[in-house]
Amino acid sequence: MKIALHQIAYQIGIHPREMAKWVYEGEITGEVPDNNPQAKDAWVDVHSLRNFIQWRFEQGKFDEMFYQKAVRHIGKYMR
Repeated sequence: MKIALHQIAYQIGIHPREMAKWVYEGEITGEVPDNNPQAKDAWVDVHSLRNFIQWRFEQGKFDEMFYQKAVRHIGKYMR
């Protein structure tokens, strides 16, 4: 399920450029046309993003508060 990159990034507390970097590096599925994370066409897959956030949390890269906030916001789009 696709969602606008800038929309979900701000909701979970990640700068869109950081999320775009994850897309460029192949960590999450998405597309960032013209290297512009603010573009209307820039998107990420919410399932891929959820799995990535969970994986990084399990590695200790994200704290509990960030993880809970991210999962809550991502869950709204998965329903």
